[in-house]
Amino acid sequence: MKRMTSWLALSFLALALMLPAAQPASALDFILNIVDPPGVGFNDPTPAAPVGGNPGVTIGEQRLIAFQVALDIWGATLDSDVDVVVQATFLPLACSPTAATLGAAGTIQIFADFPGAEVPGHWYHSSLANKLAGVDLTPGPPDPGLLVPPFNDDIVAFFNSDIDNNPNCLPNNWYYGLDGNSGDDSDFLSTLTHELGHGLGFSNFISEDTGAGPSGLPDIYTVFSFDNTLQKHWNVMTDAERVFSATNSGNLVWDGASVFAQAPNFLGAAPILEVVSPASIAGTYEGQDAAYGAPLTTAGVTGTVVVVDDGVGTGSDGCEPIANAAEVAGNIALIDRGSCAFTVKVANAEAAGAVAAIVANNVAGGPAPMGGFDAAITIPSIGSTLAAGDAIKAESPGVVATLGLDETLLAGADAAGNTRLYAPAVVALGSSISHWDTVASPNLLMEPFLTETLQVTETLDLTPYQMEDIGWTLLDSDADGVPNIEDLCDPSNADPTVVIGSCDSGVANVQAGDGCNITDLLLTCPDKNTDFFGYLACTFGLTKDLKRSGVISGQDKRKIRFCIIRDILHP
Repeated sequence: MKRMTSWLALSFLALALMLPAAQPASALDFILNIVDPPGVGFNDPTPAAPVGGNPGVTIGEQRLIAFQVALDIWGATLDSDVDVVVQATFLPLACSPTAATLGAAGTIQIFADFPGAEVPGHWYHSSLANKLAGVDLTPGPPDPGLLVPPFNDDIVAFFNSDIDNNPNCLPNNWYYGLDGNSGDDSDFLSTLTHELGHGLGFSNFISEDTGAGPSGLPDIYTVFSFDNTLQKHWNVMTDAERVFSATNSGNLVWDGASVFAQAPNFLGAAPILEVVSPASIAGTYEGQDAAYGAPLTTAGVTGTVVVVDDGVGTGSDGCEPIANAAEVAGNIALIDRGSCAFTVKVANAEAAGAVAAIVANNVAGGPAPMGGFDAAITIPSIGSTLAAGDAIKAESPGVVATLGLDETLLAGADAAGNTRLYAPAVVALGSSISHWDTVASPNLLMEPFLTETLQVTETLDLTPYQMEDIGWTLLDSDADGVPNIEDLCDPSNADPTVVIGSCDSGVANVQAGDGCNITDLLLTCPDKNTDFFGYLACTFGLTKDLKRSGVISGQDKRKIRFCIIRDILHP
């Protein structure tokens, strides 16, 4: 049984360009089907300076190179004998000066009860169904345009072209570098890698509004979506129960064995807001750590909580300089979410002398997400729930609280250690359920909001293990797409330090296992002149493994990678 999902209906005149992504042996192979017309999107001829290891000299070329790198990352992580065809385009999408849809991707068709299906009566994404079946279930040439018959492609991926150089669309642009140093810009490689994750299997096909699945069937994602309140998986719930569960914030988790086993390796200690007094509201409340400022600690920061007033409009939103700075100074500022960026609020609190800040959500459900970037902020801050913020306000003044970490809990998991799924109190169509919860810390690739801390060339965090739970095979035990170090070397290099081209990293060229030194390992990678993408994925992956195994330090890893990028840009 199969179902063709026409969830996006567009008519688009296109030229198809097929580019096979270079992959290591036994990796998942992709065919990239560009459906942009000449001069548009991936074919945009606008000149651009090489940036962050991306050597492209036009916007279109940089987009294409980043896309190939993302396919390399996934292709070196998952194993399949069947190629995955990805059709891709840049289009003007929803955008304003304050918010934008960065992009989206998804499977074009879904299949159930095909030969090789591990769970009968459940829908599978096209690429995973092909992998399990061992054959292409929709054989034929790539589709001639965007979501048009014969629907032979597996994944559609489209991204917002308006983000680049449009004053009416966000204050920033796309960042096409491959090093994660996007600053205030939107990192295209991270966004793209995230969206491809949806197309490969990190999403369900249930309507969160109605609780119904296509043709009344559940999907493989629902097999591992478990509600702690109902004590049921989504695939055995009634439609009404799924509607309830879709907004049961904090109580919907992924209970697949692979993710459960790996969660402690990727999730840190849970951020908490502990109200010390008064006794009427004393207790531990869930928190969300910020992507900026001083990190939370197990010792925590304790102080009297003071509600801010900036004297303009909703004074408690902290979007203007704090008017009651004399009260806030030396204390913990309580600020309401809304009207401006989290970084603006916390920066204003710090300028008023606050030792820490709490940002209370303005909608029911989980804590405020606390994303953003501001290197000037030095105080710690935490996001809290609407309920916690209201409780503190009701008892203010006189509330004493501590912001800190609880090492007995994982940030983003329930008490049993199962990683939470995103189930906000108000359904977010296209986001609810098919993401990890925003309370995860460090931030995970498959959260619903792009965060600056992601480094997809180093790790896909828990995502490959979610893929393993639903039926994918991972290529190596690290799920990083890099062959294990001990399998690689042929000793030959005697340089005292690691030298890449004309760049001497200064890092000692020490033994790294089986008589092989660091340079020996790097020399096993593909030649950058004939296989740029394979070279980049291999060298970055090896330095990650060397740091993980204790052969080099984090600073050593950065020095070697600096030389790799410098050699690419200035050979």
